[in-house]
Amino acid sequence: MLTARGIGLIGRSSSGRLPLASRVLVFQTLRYSSKTPFPLSSKEIEEQRRIEKLPKWQQWGHYFKSEKFKKSMTVYYVAGFGAMCIAFYYYMRDRYYEDKQISHVRKKYQADPKSLSEYEYLMLKSIGSDKLRPKEEKKYRIYQMMRKEFRRKHIMDKDIMFEPSPEELDEWYSKQPRISIKKAPVLDEPIDEKSSANKFTNAENPHIVPAEDTTDFYEAKAQAYDDEIKWEERGMFLGKRRRWLMKQLKGDVLEVACGTGRNIPYLYTDRISSITFIDSARNMVEIARKKFKEAYPNFKKAAFAVGKAEDLVKLAGDDSKAIKYDTIVEAFGLCAHEDPVKALKNMASLLKPGGRIVLLEHGRSTWQFVNNHLDFRSEKRMKTWACRWNLEIGELVDEAGLDITYEKRVHLGSTWMLICKRPEDPINSDEKPFINKLMGTEPQSISRG
Repeated sequence: MLTARGIGLIGRSSSGRLPLASRVLVFQTLRYSSKTPFPLSSKEIEEQRRIEKLPKWQQWGHYFKSEKFKKSMTVYYVAGFGAMCIAFYYYMRDRYYEDKQISHVRKKYQADPKSLSEYEYLMLKSIGSDKLRPKEEKKYRIYQMMRKEFRRKHIMDKDIMFEPSPEELDEWYSKQPRISIKKAPVLDEPIDEKSSANKFTNAENPHIVPAEDTTDFYEAKAQAYDDEIKWEERGMFLGKRRRWLMKQLKGDVLEVACGTGRNIPYLYTDRISSITFIDSARNMVEIARKKFKEAYPNFKKAAFAVGKAEDLVKLAGDDSKAIKYDTIVEAFGLCAHEDPVKALKNMASLLKPGGRIVLLEHGRSTWQFVNNHLDFRSEKRMKTWACRWNLEIGELVDEAGLDITYEKRVHLGSTWMLICKRPEDPINSDEKPFINKLMGTEPQSISRG
């Protein structure tokens, strides 16, 4: 190190100032002498070596406790809070414009219900006590997708309202690259074989295998059915779902597509007056009969019949003398029917006034990646179990003209739990929306006049 005395030994110029080369030498010497050549002490070096010998998870633990981590996290906290504020702003702005349009639609409805567009009608119905039908719910979701894009394009226009026509929606929908079906559902046309409304039904999905009569398959499968299906059902905890299904039974009960009687262990005989089991496969019915007699030997009002769900009305006899039921139940049967819509219509025709149809079915999911899997394995599923497991159950119920009073979906939305009624039957007190139960009022239906 160059000392002050050493500096004094350096020659000076006649003016008393150090020569340029000497000044540079002194500056560099002072600069390097101000920094220690060993930035870490021996203790810190030992500590660092000790940490490097620890397992990775302990090294990360030491890092999270260090000052370096705490200082860097401050930046992340601030950035995360800023991103959250921006997202919250856009969310609340969207809610504000939506609420503004709802107020506008309500005023239009009070003045003239016929003046509502299709989108405004669906919006008003979705926020009211009425439950959207499956096709209405699908179309309303598409309208909402279009509305979000509309608001992004008119971000600075506060007064403009989103009022699309069905034609504008259909044009927009057909241009979406992520949508596989290019036709939006049609709500106003009657649903029949020649209607364009059928363009959005299960028949339009190329991955759904054609329906067929599965009677012979289940006749041959009857003896091995329980042993082969039980592990699949246990893995999905379907016992809990079957228990829910049987808790809905009351009065005179008909179980359609009863199979080998896998619902029998969950039956509450004290809640029912009688029960009839029917299936198109005779061998299946015989196994169900044996199970029932063993489980409930003292219950006498039980009948067993062989027949297809599509022939229920014929089997029941003349309409004036036909047997009617308080509850009709079916579990995982619609996928195996040759005509599931006709089967549901037949069930509805055999209901007593105020009766209910209770369904436990598997079908299309609320998640597209699950639907992709169902579609991919649909042919193999049909060969293995004679089951079309990728049907849209809500559309079947809609086409049958039934109203859904209760809906719950589990297993990523692929298992449907439904309670349905005929449109002319009133809803029960326990089926009313919460606010109507609380206030003791009747739900008001939304009508376009």
